[in-house]
Amino acid sequence: MTALLRAELVKVRTTKMWWGLLLGACALTIFQALITAFTAGVEPGPGQPELPSLDDPAMVRSVYGSGFAACYVFGVVFGIIGMAGEYRHQTITPTFLATPRRSRVVVAKLVTYLGLGLFYGLVTTVIAVIAGVSVIAGKGFDIRLASDDVPQTLALAVLGVGVWTVFGLGLGTLIRNQVAAILIALGVTLVLDPLLTFGLGALDLGSVARFLPSSASQAVLQGVSTVEDVDLLPWWGGLLVLLAYGTLFAAAGAALSRKRDIT
Repeated sequence: MTALLRAELVKVRTTKMWWGLLLGACALTIFQALITAFTAGVEPGPGQPELPSLDDPAMVRSVYGSGFAACYVFGVVFGIIGMAGEYRHQTITPTFLATPRRSRVVVAKLVTYLGLGLFYGLVTTVIAVIAGVSVIAGKGFDIRLASDDVPQTLALAVLGVGVWTVFGLGLGTLIRNQVAAILIALGVTLVLDPLLTFGLGALDLGSVARFLPSSASQAVLQGVSTVEDVDLLPWWGGLLVLLAYGTLFAAAGAALSRKRDIT
């Protein structure tokens, strides 16, 4: 297993994909953190409620949580490419020839991409903190880095990106076509899932909707920004649900791969 993990890291390190996605995630994190911080306490317009000020701890946590809010989609895409990309470029053939037990390859990828997802989350969270502190301190507010549940916010932001990367890896294992897997992931998480959540809520089935990926992600975000009056799982429940999705997708994909031709 050690050799497999090392091989997966070599595959990632020798391509431009990992740092290209990371640069995009960092750019979006900076933009979101700065926008959130600069618009805090601003009245959007007539009839719209005023946004919380930076003297509100929840708003500060939202600024620092920008790393998760901006990066999790990049984590999903990164995970999908980690497996489906091998089928696209036919590098999966020598991989499975070197390790005929395909389930071991999937496990190695899950461990590797969880670690890489955590790295993504760590980098974007640090960047969100730097961008947020520059605005918060510049406006004369307390940066609250060691108080008001901010340490928990930072930890959840990192964990959330890591778990979403596992989700993507699992989906890429189940759906071998890279483009299709990415489109399905984005379509489900950004469009279909929210619509299902709304529909289930209208049918008084909110307890079921809590276990959909978008609601699980919002549960993690609730732990980050402390959104009030929303029926969601606890933050740890959201993490477990997302991890379960990724693991189940990967297990199903590994089981199907035993019966599939790899070329």
